Amino acid sequence: MTWLESIYAAIPPFFIHLLVSAGIGLIIGLEREFNTHEDPSHIGGIRTFTLVAVLGNVAGWIASYTHPAVLAAIVGGFVLLVGLVYYIQTQHGKIGLTTEAALLLTFLLGIANAKGLIQESIAVVVLMTTILSLKSRLHQFVRQITEDELFAFLKFIILALLILPMLPTTPFGPDGLLNARDLGYIAVLVLSLSFAGYLLLKFGSPHRGILLTAVIGGLFSSTMIAWVFSAKSKERKDLAGPYGAGIVLASSIMFIRVFVWVSIFSFDVARELLLPLLFMLATSLIPTWQVIKSHQKADNAPALSPGNPLDIKNAVFFVLLYIVITLSMAASRQWLNQTLIYVSGAVAGIADIDAITISTAKWAATPAGNAHEAGIIILLAVMSNSIFKWLVSVLNGPAALRKPVGIGFGLVLAVGLGWLIYQWL
Repeated sequence: MTWLESIYAAIPPFFIHLLVSAGIGLIIGLEREFNTHEDPSHIGGIRTFTLVAVLGNVAGWIASYTHPAVLAAIVGGFVLLVGLVYYIQTQHGKIGLTTEAALLLTFLLGIANAKGLIQESIAVVVLMTTILSLKSRLHQFVRQITEDELFAFLKFIILALLILPMLPTTPFGPDGLLNARDLGYIAVLVLSLSFAGYLLLKFGSPHRGILLTAVIGGLFSSTMIAWVFSAKSKERKDLAGPYGAGIVLASSIMFIRVFVWVSIFSFDVARELLLPLLFMLATSLIPTWQVIKSHQKADNAPALSPGNPLDIKNAVFFVLLYIVITLSMAASRQWLNQTLIYVSGAVAGIADIDAITISTAKWAATPAGNAHEAGIIILLAVMSNSIFKWLVSVLNGPAALRKPVGIGFGLVLAVGLGWLIYQWL
């Protein structure tokens, strides 16, 4: 136990909860004070919100030593007080419940702290202050959206929050590899990336937004980025270059991920793959560098429609593609024996680079393993995965997309092929 943990353990829980409650009220009150200081009739600032949070904490503490009815009475009285304040405000022509709702939430957070729900309370505070501080931007956003975009957002919420949780989790298919809930998650992820890309095209800098989406999406699935971006590039052919660079950039995350996995499970394999993965990463960033270099010229291009805000058909097609790949991989595992280990690695890499990387690195760490052979297997998987994303981009995207993805993936594959030839000579 460190000295800091010792001090924390020595402080009675009541004082910890009280300090956290005061801090929560201070944060919310600071935001309210900053955004309403020009209004002389504002009903709450730093002192008010801090005291309200402390009041909730003390009320919860007292109720824990007396009777729950005490807490109910205090909560009811505070709600009546806030209601009375709101009524007085409406008599002076001020309509709006933002500050009143924030007061009630702050009071409830004080009670939650008294019950020991500190982490949960802090999470709510972060969400509250974010929403409160984005008032002008949210209003500006609402003024700019169209009716189609609103309905698209509502459909996305229905799919993500209503339909998805209702899908069954019963596995089906070979070895139980598929289930409806997982397929639903994949569809929602595709729709999320598509919708995020649409908003970035409409409200932000297209080139920077595309590349940022590529980096974030690459953490989940670079194959999904290849599918979504190639489809979006059909709608914005003038942005084929940034979309192509984004596809290759998302794929570059794979090289970092592979090196992290092999480093965890086998340092010898990591040493084997350090140079090829490093050169692959460097070459995959060339299209991104070209886009960043020319983004000012491209930003001056005439604005076009950002396309369909919620392309459900594209998400369904990707789910079907995922099912076909999964079934094909299951069949290949049955047909390909151990003598075709290199071919097996290349085939497995098409569907899931993480799985083949981890399993091969673990094998290399055993007495029967071979770090050099494991490095070749993993590199073949990386190359086959790159080829697959290249094909997805070319077949699903317009002709203008072929050049940027061809340069990016072509250089990556050339590096991998050169390293393999060097190893076999």
